[in-house]
Amino acid sequence: MNKLFHIFCIIFFYFCAVSANATEIKEMRLATYTSDTVRFVAELSQKTEANIFRLENPSRLVVDFKDTTFSKEAQKKNLSGAGFIKSVRIGVQESGIARVVFDLPNTSLTMKNFFLKPTGPHGWRFVLDLSSSNAPSVVPVGKSDQKRSVGLQPFGSTAQKKQRVIVLDPGHGGQDPGAISRSGHYEKHITLNMARETRDILKKKGYKVVLTRDSDVFIPLRGRIKKAHEAHADLFISIHADSAKNASAKGLSVYTVSEKASDAEAAALAERENKADILLDMDLSEYEAEIGNIFIDLAKKSTMDNSARYATYVVQEMKKKVQLVPNAHRMAGFVVLKSPSIPSVLVELGYLSNKTEDRLLQQKSYRRKLAESLAKAVDTYFDNLVE
Repeated sequence: MNKLFHIFCIIFFYFCAVSANATEIKEMRLATYTSDTVRFVAELSQKTEANIFRLENPSRLVVDFKDTTFSKEAQKKNLSGAGFIKSVRIGVQESGIARVVFDLPNTSLTMKNFFLKPTGPHGWRFVLDLSSSNAPSVVPVGKSDQKRSVGLQPFGSTAQKKQRVIVLDPGHGGQDPGAISRSGHYEKHITLNMARETRDILKKKGYKVVLTRDSDVFIPLRGRIKKAHEAHADLFISIHADSAKNASAKGLSVYTVSEKASDAEAAALAERENKADILLDMDLSEYEAEIGNIFIDLAKKSTMDNSARYATYVVQEMKKKVQLVPNAHRMAGFVVLKSPSIPSVLVELGYLSNKTEDRLLQQKSYRRKLAESLAKAVDTYFDNLVE
């Protein structure tokens, strides 16, 4: 009896230990990603192994998560299907495998799956993209890995990807010169040159790029937002150069929108930039309803989260090549960043009031270094974007 009890205790504590270390699927989402692609996302408590295989008669795709359970919220989730996915079923096997089964049409599909590392409010995420294609029917088998495709033909070729639209916004223009350096250089010229150089790099990468201005003209702040919406922008980048009374102030910074500024300097900068429309003595009555809705829609957390995410990637890339201000990602109430649906950032390239940075920003080689960092951050942003 004592021996049996001892064995029972060993088995009991073993399963308790396994349960304690088990990964939990906290939440699941299934939605149409593009016209021919469906995306499944599982929010995880930690990274685990995912084994993926296809079964026929009837056609199904199975994802097995090792040592994993479903949270109560995930169990209640009704994934009724999306796009060509007919239905989804979940269950936990005795071996501790959490299984997700997708009922598929009898057509050829291509697949890509990867894990996203924790970022912002998100922990580990498993992402599965299924796309209809003309490829031969395959039965993919294997473990998912970071950015590794499973199957004979990976999803995500240039032809299959949705072309992302980037709107670059060169600050100031026309009768609004922006900051003026001690050597007489105008911010409006620097920002336009920088936008053009960034555009060229992004276009070579396959992005569609729209400039809010491509000449020395004045565009009102809300007109810049309007241009971004008309272009159906996926990302909006406003380009500026700063100025300060302290001639020793220097460094690049990135701003995202917030009604509460991160510091006094950020608040003062936003106030200066937001006054640009006064130059034309504009009648802003036509915008009142729109701006009112924008303040309400600022509660759309995903847009603000994605803005912050891109700002983080910009800081990560820029700090490898140029000097940044302390706490380089800052927040303030910039009007030009208040689109409710387009992730938006404002980049201050440096201080024109600083002799060294004034000289550097006149150099095409230096601006190209900044443009390459902006473009690389764009790649990282879309590579990690879960919609």
